Amino acid sequence: MKNSTLLFVILLGFATTAFGQNAIYLDQISTSGTTTITQSGGTNRIGSSGTPSTITGDSGTFDIKQIGNGNHIDFALTGDTFQFKLWNTGDANVQKLYLTGANNQFSTVNTGNSNTMTFNSDGTSSGTTAATTGNGTFNFDVTGNSNSFLIGVAGGAYNNLDYTVQGNSNIFLAKQSGTVAGADGHSQIVTVSGSSNNVSITQSGTAKQTAVMNLTGSSNTVTVTQGPGGP
Repeated sequence: MKNSTLLFVILLGFATTAFGQNAIYLDQISTSGTTTITQSGGTNRIGSSGTPSTITGDSGTFDIKQIGNGNHIDFALTGDTFQFKLWNTGDANVQKLYLTGANNQFSTVNTGNSNTMTFNSDGTSSGTTAATTGNGTFNFDVTGNSNSFLIGVAGGAYNNLDYTVQGNSNIFLAKQSGTVAGADGHSQIVTVSGSSNNVSITQSGTAKQTAVMNLTGSSNTVTVTQGPGGP
């Protein structure tokens, strides 16, 4: 990841639309970028003083929308060429994002209630260490209620995570670690249609790995291990 060239500092200097009891905290250092935040209804927030809500990058474009009740996002993005889009429609969604890395794109659409997504280095709900995202492209499209995403990326490179979820109470734990030598590396493409599924995918090592999964049904527990510890 290259160092950011600081051209200007923005403190709450972005286009926003907020209603109700929403709270916005943003400390942005950027070379170029368009940041648009729209919040309507309830007690939504982007971040607060004392919690991560910082954008540091090179060539951003950050679109964040929260429409619903009780949503909050605490994020810390560190460049280089992010395109960060996050749409939230629903109630009581909690999302914590700690991203670093280089040429990343992150886009997620959540429609439903009580969704929880954590994007950090260890894939735990309490971890506050930012992920090492490399050149990854991350797409999450969730329709349903009470979904939980725990995604850990530590020392990864050339990652690709693509999840499409329909159903309720699904839990995903995705872990990627190890720098892959070559043009591409860890990759996960998962499609789930059903409820109460528990999916865990661990990819580690320096060899290229790809996991493609189509899961239909409910109350399934699936564990996939790729790397030195398994095929």
